[in-house]
Amino acid sequence: MNQLCTALCLSLAAAFTAPQLRAQLSTPIPLSYNFNGIVHAGEDNNPDSPAGYRSISDRGLDFTGGVPSDALLNGYRLVAAAGQLDVVHLGNRNTVDGGTKAFDATPDGDDIGIQPTWLPNPDQTGPQTTDLSASPIVLPVRAYLRVIFQISNGGGSFDVRVGFLDGTSITQTVSGPDWFGGAYAGTANVDSGLPGANLSIEERSVDLTSQVGKVVSSVTFLNASNPNAGYAILAARIDLVPPLPVVRIPLNYNFNGIVHAGESGNPDDPAGFRSISDRALDFTAGVPANALLVPYAIVGSAGALDIVHLGNRNLVDGGTKAFDLTPDGDDIGIQPTWLANVNQATPQTTTLAVPIRLEGTSEASFLFQISNGGGTFDVRFDFQDGTNTVATLSGPDWFGGAFAGTANVDRGSPGANLSISERTVQLGAFVGKLLTAITFQNPGNPNAGYAIVAANVTGCGTPASIANLGGGNGPTLTTASTGQIGTPLDFTVTGAPASAPGVLLLAFQRGSTPLSAVFPSCGGTLIAVPSNIDVPGATNPSGGYRLMTPGVFDPVYCGGRVDFQHASLAVGAPCPIALTNAIEMVLGY
Repeated sequence: MNQLCTALCLSLAAAFTAPQLRAQLSTPIPLSYNFNGIVHAGEDNNPDSPAGYRSISDRGLDFTGGVPSDALLNGYRLVAAAGQLDVVHLGNRNTVDGGTKAFDATPDGDDIGIQPTWLPNPDQTGPQTTDLSASPIVLPVRAYLRVIFQISNGGGSFDVRVGFLDGTSITQTVSGPDWFGGAYAGTANVDSGLPGANLSIEERSVDLTSQVGKVVSSVTFLNASNPNAGYAILAARIDLVPPLPVVRIPLNYNFNGIVHAGESGNPDDPAGFRSISDRALDFTAGVPANALLVPYAIVGSAGALDIVHLGNRNLVDGGTKAFDLTPDGDDIGIQPTWLANVNQATPQTTTLAVPIRLEGTSEASFLFQISNGGGTFDVRFDFQDGTNTVATLSGPDWFGGAFAGTANVDRGSPGANLSISERTVQLGAFVGKLLTAITFQNPGNPNAGYAIVAANVTGCGTPASIANLGGGNGPTLTTASTGQIGTPLDFTVTGAPASAPGVLLLAFQRGSTPLSAVFPSCGGTLIAVPSNIDVPGATNPSGGYRLMTPGVFDPVYCGGRVDFQHASLAVGAPCPIALTNAIEMVLGY
């Protein structure tokens, strides 16, 4: 096996330098807990224990059997041992529930305990801060702070403030219902912690996307809205979410409304530029290398339709820019040949050639301009299942800004700068749906022209596929895998040497190397160049091998290609390597 690994340049260390298969990385926040408010084993039925459990109101979570294992809690690091502070408490136990749960002055055998030794002050209404300056968390990509919590006595809201090393911060208000009822075992009898009704746990997220590049140095909980309630923050984490693939949408453009090289100075060109009102973007020197524009696909050539227009050029600006009936040498041109109907205020739809599968962090973003005072318009997203969702976007008048503009209506002479607006629509609520069309409709200002310049959607825009690439020198590799992101890998090898050491090669780049280049006595072809990951794959006594894994590959790898090929050691054979055919997997939906 050492000969095989050496000859084929395989190393398990390569797995650590290859693209990681998991797209979301979580960092637990070591919260500065200030309250022992969860009942762990041995903490029940002893309400006056000087260092024991106390409720934040009249009950608590029952972890006497350990921290429950479920999809919500498994993603967090909760305190699992007795005798420790285990929640961040926002509240005042002596005033909660109208003061009916105030600590006893001395032990008296009832369900309400004395003030514990770990609580120097019952007033913990905050702010409560966790200082992370000793181990700050860098946000290299988009991120979310996620928090799980409970609120007693009717629920309420509180603020989460995330502080950064540069002295700035971001604050978001989160809210939750009363904790009574739910999926988690609870206790009753205030500080006795006896078995009681189930309780709920809420999860909320703070979007840190706008803070990419910053370093988190603190997390603070403050401003509890319900003074009659206790708040228990159980755990927190920061999820780093690498960006989804960006699909640059080839919009169904219906108007030549941007001035490119050679399109100015000829307002009556039958197939030339026309303004949507009285001016336009000036791209005669090319599409600007501006940070706003770079992520988008923008038409950069003359003589092409380059915007989606919502409006009626003959009615815009009170009708003062209506097309001339015949060429007359002024700044207003004739209706161009590419414009079959001057009324383009009707819905304008782009049907996607390939649907886009939406993920939990999917979004759509648009670049646009609105003339004559600005206004609103709707964007409708149609899904393959027949449903849709509509978002309303708004923007200011296009005059002024960072982009060169033209004047003189259709003549396209140099003019004042113009602005371009960008708006984003969150589509994470539609995770799993296939986006099939985008429609622009309902312009709110009939006196204006609307120019949608470009659109992007983040999501998976590649259908999955599997292909047999051939190669090898005898054994056969087959798969039941589909290539769909998140689905299992399932590979089977037959016809290989019996009970032999082997590896399944995974390659994110491809080569085609005759095996004889490595072993002169061998025929066949090595296709899956072993430059990324290898998985141990010893064969069984029948010369077979099976790999089955749970779901792998996150949406960030949509459109990526992975090649698989199995190699095993053929001891005593003229050719020491038994190599299967290779299988190509294009990752998609």
